Order: sequence, then C-alpha cells, then structure tokens
Amino acid sequence: MSDTAPRTILKLPKVLDLNAAGRLHEQVLAHRGGDIEIDASDVGRVGAQCIQVLLSAVVSWRAEGLRFSVVDASESFVKTLKLLGISDEALLPKEMLK
Repeated sequence: MSDTAPRTILKLPKVLDLNAAGRLHEQVLAHRGGDIEIDASDVGRVGAQCIQVLLSAVVSWRAEGLRFSVVDASESFVKTLKLLGISDEALLPKEMLK
C-alpha cells in the first residue's frame, strides 16, 4: 500500500438499491489503480448487490496492494452488513461491526 499516493474519496448516495449497483460498479472501476476511500455517511438504504460490488472491489484492490476502505459508515450501512452476516474486516473495521 502506498502512503504517498493521492487517495480518491467516493461518496455513496443515500439509496444503493439494485438500480444503483451498475452505476456503483462503474464509479468504483473508474478509480482502479489508486487508493480509494468510500464515504458511506449518507447511506440510508443499501442492498446486497451494492455490498457485493464493494466486497468485490476490496478483493481487487487488496490483490493489487492498494488501499480500499469504507469510512464514516452510516448506521443503516453497518446494520445491513450485520444482517448479511458480514462481520469480518472486509469493508469496515471490526469495532464498527460489533
């Protein structure tokens, strides 16, 4: 991971439903090759498809030795991760998923 490379911040919209999954995928791919922070502070509703896009991105970024992190996750975002059984540190630090 590079500490000196510029980091992109991608702010997620309030609604990340099935219709938003394709757009989210495009947005994430547009930043491939550099560190990225996902700002999930405004997320009020997120579906499994968008979580799947983010989890896939985490794997890709890590394979390339880049940083991919979710910051300022809303309560709804964290609650959805818990409901889906995502309790590791793939998207959020463990302390946020407790």
